[in-house]
Amino acid sequence: MLELKGKIIRVDLTTGKINVFETEHFYNFLGGRGYGDWVALKEIPKNTEPLSEGNKVVISTGCFTGTSLPGSSRISLTTKNVLSGGISYSSGGGNFGPELKKAGFDAIIIEGKALSPKYLYINDSNIELRDASHLWGLTTWDTEDIIKKELGDESIKVLSIGPAGENLVKVACVMIDKAHALAWGGSGAVLGYKMLKAIAVKGNGTVKIHDRNLFNDLVKSYSHVLLSSSASAALKKGGTHGMAGVGGWSGKVPTSVRNLQEEYWDSEKSKKVSEEAYKPYEIKRTNCYNCPLSCLHYYEMERDGEILSCEGMHANSVRGFASNWDIDDPFYVLKIHSLCNKHGLDVDGVSASVAWAIECFEEGIIDEKDTYGLKLKWGNAKDLVKLVEQIVYREGFGDILAEGVYNASRIIGRDSYKYAMQIKGVGINEQGVHSHKAWSLGIATSTRGSGHLTGSPQTENRQIPNEVGKWLFNCEEAGIPGSYKGKGKLVAWYEKYKAIIDSIGICYFNAGWYEVALADIKHFTRMYKAFTGKTVTDEELWTIAERIINMERAFNTVHAGFTRKDDYLPSRVMEQPLTVGPFKGEYIDREKFEKMLDEYYQALGLCKESGLQKRETIEKLDMDYIIEYFESNGIQI
Repeated sequence: MLELKGKIIRVDLTTGKINVFETEHFYNFLGGRGYGDWVALKEIPKNTEPLSEGNKVVISTGCFTGTSLPGSSRISLTTKNVLSGGISYSSGGGNFGPELKKAGFDAIIIEGKALSPKYLYINDSNIELRDASHLWGLTTWDTEDIIKKELGDESIKVLSIGPAGENLVKVACVMIDKAHALAWGGSGAVLGYKMLKAIAVKGNGTVKIHDRNLFNDLVKSYSHVLLSSSASAALKKGGTHGMAGVGGWSGKVPTSVRNLQEEYWDSEKSKKVSEEAYKPYEIKRTNCYNCPLSCLHYYEMERDGEILSCEGMHANSVRGFASNWDIDDPFYVLKIHSLCNKHGLDVDGVSASVAWAIECFEEGIIDEKDTYGLKLKWGNAKDLVKLVEQIVYREGFGDILAEGVYNASRIIGRDSYKYAMQIKGVGINEQGVHSHKAWSLGIATSTRGSGHLTGSPQTENRQIPNEVGKWLFNCEEAGIPGSYKGKGKLVAWYEKYKAIIDSIGICYFNAGWYEVALADIKHFTRMYKAFTGKTVTDEELWTIAERIINMERAFNTVHAGFTRKDDYLPSRVMEQPLTVGPFKGEYIDREKFEKMLDEYYQALGLCKESGLQKRETIEKLDMDYIIEYFESNGIQI
């Protein structure tokens, strides 16, 4: 049986001290997001500013990261959210996480602030802070290349920030291996404030497994289900660009059009930025560590002597820069995506901020005096590229958008707030927010704000049969987008499931999100026993998931004061029915949404009136430390 203690690196950038310690709390929460939440709850005091020495960044592998399980590439980054003031967590792939495991470590805690730019170098047990002055100002791509050359090893894995993080842009992200983003809550700005440019890791060991033969047998069975799936075949064929981009492989997948005004774009425009339209420019398909799906595209395009090369192009980039800004030129969509990756910008945050600015310009709330001469019109790709560049360097009107859509609307005022598509201060770049009821509820209730990757299910996009919904989720209408019935319970189920996925360290695409036949945690209870030697029941895994959710909600209550009113959608999706497309006439009915929200709270043991936690739920989950946490911060539950 493995010793169930995580091995953690703690780096104090203020003093330069590096400490390695072991803790059972890593496995108590499965690792990943769960462990990051635990550290944030315990170590980030109330009233800590996100951009301050007191904020901490936890980069944590999951317990299965670096194993033979398909998609076991993931790491989680947890910190205090720059935009919401609450919790921020994100999951990223690539090869950094498995390499950290091979070096013998499970997580890194970053605290303090360096006096000058640094990068952290981990080579097995040798750990050091190195000067990064020569890297400051460089793109994530150049940073990675120079570090590898400097250390004389192309196999080193690198996590880095770009100029956006250095300039404390509040929609800045962290990039892994040039193409994989840890992109939520302004995490790039947090590392930029701390003057940490990058982390480079080289590991020469292996991931220890209690019963490797049994673990691999279970993985083989799991992989068979995954690779036999039609959903996996579609993802492998077209990536998320093809499967869930504008229209998607089925032609029925909604998108976001012109700042969430509509969900279906002109079909001729959609074709111009489809996965098929980009085929001539695809150099290769790439994948994260041990992933059989290879959902990433590596594209190269040339126009007028300018050569673009970029990896990635997931659905949110196509949605965010094509339909949401009304740009149908594939070159400019790829250019903006490339700008974000190389400069360390969160695609969703940039999309929401710029879409707001365009609509404000169109409505006459702002003009060229505000935008320093830029004409912010739908589809005006050239000026929108300039605006993204200004956001990176906090120049011109970009300096305001660098604050994020919510803050920008407060700065401008003039009735611009109603065009700011945001939840909990975090911008929305999402599909189906009017039409897909469970999807929308998951976005509204996300503890990190606005994103679907907390509790939104794919069942509606997949339009699964009623009998499958009944069998898997006890929700017969799980696959019917316009139905509200049972959707509160469904979102609560998926939120718990995603907490497990993020904590064990595998990709959602390799789990039960697209392929619902894999949405059974028995797969993971069996693997956990083979991996650790310790038996864990389905019920115990679900309990860990509920603890993770409750830690996040407790953090949000103390740090941001969030209540039921913050688990809500923008007025636009509740007041403006769709006028085109298969879901014409759809919107979110307020009364039905409220009932759906009631059902969601009840499923998680939360107070329906306030959205806050109940003492009886906390006690049932054996989380006395949450009660102590509240009481120490002057809150009674």
